[in-house]
Amino acid sequence: MSMSKNPTRKDVAAFVKKLKTSELRYRRLFEAAQDGILILDAKTGMITDVNPFLINMLGYSRDEFVERKLWEVGAFKDIEANQESFEALQENEYIRYEDLPLRAKDGRLIAVEFVSNVYLVEDEKVIQCNIRDITDRKQAQDALLENEALLRELSVRDHLTGLFNRRYLEETLERELLRALRQQSSLGVIMLDVDDFKQINDTYGHVAGDTVLRKLGKLLRKHVRGEDIASRYGGDEFILVLPGASPEVTRERARLICEATKAFHLNIAGKNLDSVTFSLGIAVFPQDSPNMAGLLKAADAALYLAKNAGKGRVAAAGQNPELNVA
Repeated sequence: MSMSKNPTRKDVAAFVKKLKTSELRYRRLFEAAQDGILILDAKTGMITDVNPFLINMLGYSRDEFVERKLWEVGAFKDIEANQESFEALQENEYIRYEDLPLRAKDGRLIAVEFVSNVYLVEDEKVIQCNIRDITDRKQAQDALLENEALLRELSVRDHLTGLFNRRYLEETLERELLRALRQQSSLGVIMLDVDDFKQINDTYGHVAGDTVLRKLGKLLRKHVRGEDIASRYGGDEFILVLPGASPEVTRERARLICEATKAFHLNIAGKNLDSVTFSLGIAVFPQDSPNMAGLLKAADAALYLAKNAGKGRVAAAGQNPELNVA
């Protein structure tokens, strides 16, 4: 807004009127804005003005903002963007933080989008900071991420036992074998299934069969380390992958699981299923096979060695089965 080089009194009056109208319009917008606004002196970094929305959002009074540096206001003291970052506002014409946590006076953390711009007012630089509450947006984004994580989790889990499913097992086993190859370490696989599972279903019904599988899944979860992978491979067949496990460690883990299944007691509709047994076959990378298909085939062959030797046993690939529990 400017005047001619030789203004008349009428020109001056008109200019003053326009200036006052412009200031009034700005003030109304400033006061009614639905985002928080701070005005800073670009030379000193001091806050010169704050709008009502930001006062209500954060709970600090106008006096707690005005004539203070930004980092001296309680809402900004604890945030990771430190004093140097805010001092950079005086040097940069534009700074934006997409997700900045501000501490309200009552202790609540409020997620905000913080945008600052430098502009001229009557040849003087001022900094305007726009602060938008993004709590609802962030909560919606977090909820979406949680839902995506849940869907991902559901997609790799067996709904009956809660163990990983076949797809996840095969994807992960492939990666673990590559890692074992790089690290020149071993990897154990234990394959187990329920002996005479069809007979259990035929005699007691599928509800009893599902109960057996659920209880077995719970038992296996108790016998896995954080890095192990326990999965239901299909039907009544289960697979444990033991990264870094030697043949001796794999055999001992299988023995302990086999022993634990001996205490497997179920009561279905008043009938005791005390005779449920499980057979286990083990194979170890790289001794028994250098790849996933060969390793699973070796474990499966060992499983049937155990079954043919009397069930309720552990057998290792390429060896005669041995009874683990008297």
